[in-house]
Amino acid sequence: MSTENPLVSVIVPYFNAERFLRETVESVLSQTYTEWELLLVDDGSSDGSAGIALEFADKYKDRVRVLEHPGHINAGLPRTRNLGLGHCRGKYVALLDADDVWFPDKLKEQVAILESAAEAAMVYGVSEYWYSWLGEGHDGQSDYKPELGVKPNGIVNPPQLLILALKSEAPTPCPSDIL
Repeated sequence: MSTENPLVSVIVPYFNAERFLRETVESVLSQTYTEWELLLVDDGSSDGSAGIALEFADKYKDRVRVLEHPGHINAGLPRTRNLGLGHCRGKYVALLDADDVWFPDKLKEQVAILESAAEAAMVYGVSEYWYSWLGEGHDGQSDYKPELGVKPNGIVNPPQLLILALKSEAPTPCPSDIL
């Protein structure tokens, strides 16, 4: 890595995510890589999500910003992520869904890979789908980690990953694990 660590813009779109949002944001605050900004993007929530987001923005004024669509409308996930993208300042962009959490070294490890592999435009890894933490009502789904479908620690040249995903030979990367 260079002597100056690049800024990572973390976009968290949320819609009525009061149950999960605090833990999601705390997983960003717990990152061992500290050069990040957090954009919490409200997609028209009607629960307590906005209050949680504003609480973090007030406490971490230099690092956390809250955005919303004009009129506080529900515009959908793609437009909400795009609103966040339009306000990013970082060299890299990381997406984190409002009901997901990161391990503490996620950004450190992924930034190191991108900084050391000039030919890489994106990095992702194995995601753990963790249903058991929901307790009751998770429809009997078991925790699992899907196979990547590509060689670990390798470079996949475009459009190879897209072709593999379309042929169901590799899963589409989870947005929360992409940098």
